[in-house]
Amino acid sequence: MEHFQHWASLLKRKLQGWLKLPYILIFLGFALISFGGINYYRVRILSFSKVPEAAAKSTENSDIPVEIIIPSVEIDLPVEAGQIKDGVWLTSDSAATFLNTSTVPGSGGNTVIYGHNKKVILGNLPYLSLGQKIIVKTQSGKIHTYEVFQKDFVGPDRVDLVSPTSSAELTVYTCWGLFDSQRVVVKARPV
Repeated sequence: MEHFQHWASLLKRKLQGWLKLPYILIFLGFALISFGGINYYRVRILSFSKVPEAAAKSTENSDIPVEIIIPSVEIDLPVEAGQIKDGVWLTSDSAATFLNTSTVPGSGGNTVIYGHNKKVILGNLPYLSLGQKIIVKTQSGKIHTYEVFQKDFVGPDRVDLVSPTSSAELTVYTCWGLFDSQRVVVKARPV
């Protein structure tokens, strides 16, 4: 009988330990989901950690981009004008977005177009290869063709990639990586 009580006591202590396990797992799951949700919101806004300088000229009433086509990765999207407000890059949920403080195509300088990492928006951008063509149509109907010369996977602190340039180029970017914590930035020059 004493032997039975010893085993019963051991079993009771083990069960008490196992009964705590679901609570621990629930807490860890909640913490992981909370962390992921907060990080997801923070990076889904497509912001860089700093705001780049604005282009010298205002793009208001200019020949802004209205469509971007990247045939090699099956991207063909309307482009809407966007801005940086309180450090947040405002982004369309259904189109690519032209940063209104960057330069318009054909005016010399850096034209910045960005969008969400969704299959129907710029989700295929990471698969774009160097040398591929990007076509940007503007409000007046002009067509600007660019060739990709650089592709970088970077953290949101690499604001230099979206800053104004002295030569004409196109910068297209979207989120990438775990919880979209990185950016894929594609740079192209006029052909």
